[in-house]
Amino acid sequence: MALFDRIKYDGPSGGHPWLVYKYPSEEFTLGSQLIVNQSQEALFLKGGEALDLFGPGTHTLVTGNLPLLNKLVNLPFGGQTPFTAEIYYLNKTSRLDMRWGTSVPFPVEDPKYGNLISVRAFGQYGITVLDSRLFVSQLIGAMNGGHVTDYEIVTRYFDGIINSKIKEIVAFYMIEKKISFLEITSHIGDLSRICKEAINEEFARFGVEILNFYVESVNVPKEDTEQLKILKEKKAELNILGEDYYRRRSFDVLEKLADNPSSGGMANAAMGLGMGLGAGAAAGGAFANIASNLNAAAPTNSTSNNVSQGQTICPKCGEHNQSGMKFCGSCGDKLQVTVSCTKCGSQVPAGMKFCGECGQAVGNKKCNQCGAESAPTSSFCGNCGRKH
Repeated sequence: MALFDRIKYDGPSGGHPWLVYKYPSEEFTLGSQLIVNQSQEALFLKGGEALDLFGPGTHTLVTGNLPLLNKLVNLPFGGQTPFTAEIYYLNKTSRLDMRWGTSVPFPVEDPKYGNLISVRAFGQYGITVLDSRLFVSQLIGAMNGGHVTDYEIVTRYFDGIINSKIKEIVAFYMIEKKISFLEITSHIGDLSRICKEAINEEFARFGVEILNFYVESVNVPKEDTEQLKILKEKKAELNILGEDYYRRRSFDVLEKLADNPSSGGMANAAMGLGMGLGAGAAAGGAFANIASNLNAAAPTNSTSNNVSQGQTICPKCGEHNQSGMKFCGSCGDKLQVTVSCTKCGSQVPAGMKFCGECGQAVGNKKCNQCGAESAPTSSFCGNCGRKH
């Protein structure tokens, strides 16, 4: 095989984008000229190990500028000694129009509306080879794809990394921040930044740097979008109608409760409102405030309830009867004889010693000294003057 004394690569014909070029010969001699163009690097390999690296310029191959190769094969000093090695040219130009996209839809539960949707994402990114030794030894050396390796061949190796990371990041982002798919467009910039940081870590393991990474779209099938829109409209409608309904319902029930306080109290009113079914904090708060106002304004004695002093209320039909009557003039049911408390005016069943409303003693007071009876409100005996 001929020995080359001039080593150079100007790129493929037609200007097709290339990333790595493996020089076709492995037989060289000391003293040969190695020419590296702008935006190129030339890397020597021996036995799969990345050795000496050359930047742009013209380099005469001598033992002095091949220290790593010389150490490995012990090249003799001077002369045109032949040696074998692999030479890889690397294109250091940045490529900014690389495309990416998730290969298949991935399921995500919309965090706001609970609907399972099939998500896909697409975008663009740019790369550059940052570490030529690491890139060739970790990736290119194992590909065996011929002399010229273009960007598309390399990106196929990265598609799996991008797909895996994108699915993980998009799903986590939506769930963690409670963002519906219908709102994701306004978060594209932040999502792109997070994706770039995560994917750049993976690319760096192969000596590649991500220069930019853009999420251009996150989309779902049309039927999923329509379903989410329907759920959004229903939720908004229920929020509006629900608040208005419970407000109106609370006023209706409490109004009836105020008209008939003996019909079951606040517990029945709460059941009527559906509070046990989760009417909501707002309705509950409104209900509590209204109830407290009604309680504060509730009548405290029989006089306030339009029960005249000296009248007896029928426990069966609620009719007012004259004091002293034993049977109700309306329904004929036997009346319970009551007396009025002298302090609060409440009706107290006859025979009771104290008012069940305010605790006031009911009936005449009996003097401990002379035994005479006095009015229940008197402080002194009317017969002997002794203090009760």
